[in-house]
Amino acid sequence: MPAPITIRRLTVKRESERAIWHAIGELCCRTGNNGEPIAPERWRLFAKIWIEPYEKLLPDWTYVAEAEGEVVGYLPGCPDSKKFTRRTFWRSTVPLLADILLGRFRGQRDARAFARRALGLTRSVERCFPSHVRRRIHSAYPAHLHINVDARYRGSGIGRRLYQSYFADLRAQGITGIHLYCGADPLTFYLRLGFEELSSVRLVSVAVHLLGIKIQSLT
Repeated sequence: MPAPITIRRLTVKRESERAIWHAIGELCCRTGNNGEPIAPERWRLFAKIWIEPYEKLLPDWTYVAEAEGEVVGYLPGCPDSKKFTRRTFWRSTVPLLADILLGRFRGQRDARAFARRALGLTRSVERCFPSHVRRRIHSAYPAHLHINVDARYRGSGIGRRLYQSYFADLRAQGITGIHLYCGADPLTFYLRLGFEELSSVRLVSVAVHLLGIKIQSLT
C-alpha cells in the first residue's frame, strides 16, 4: 500500500523547521531542470536564489507534501507579489549579489545570470511582458505560486492538493487572484486547475506562458 501523503502549511518558526526547508531546497534542485535534476555543483546557489526568499520573508505561505516523513512536494506562495518583490530585493537579492561580487560563487553560470538580472543588465521573465499586462496582474492577480513534486510521486494528485490548500487560505484572506509563469510542460496541469492564459512571450526559442485565475470565480 502506498504511504499516505499529508499536506501541511509551514509556520513562521523557521528554526524549528530548518530540516524541512533544507529538504525543500534539495527537492528544488532535483526538479530544477524542467522537472529533472540540475548539476550537483549548482545546488547551493540555486536553492538560495529560488527558495531562500520565501524562507526569509514568507515561511508561513509555503506548503509541503510529506510521505513517511519525507518532503515529496512543495508550494511556496505569496499573497502580494508586488510587495514581495520589493522586500526580496533588500532582504535577499542585495546580500546574495554582494556574495557573488565577492567571488563566493565564482565560475557558476547561475551566479552570472542572477547578477545580470539584479543589476538590470537582463530582464526578468516578468519584465519581458508589456507594462499594461504587469499592471493588470498586480491589480487582479496579486498572488503567485510555484509547485514542484518529486518525480516518484507525480500523477498522484499532490500538486492539486497543494494548490487547493493554498487557494483556500488565499480566499480566506480575501485575495482576488493568482498568477504564475510557466513553460510548455506544466501548462496543461495548470489549465486543468482552472487557470487561463493571459499572455505569452517567446524568450529565445522558449515560450513562457502567463496564467491567472480569479479566486472568487471558484466554488
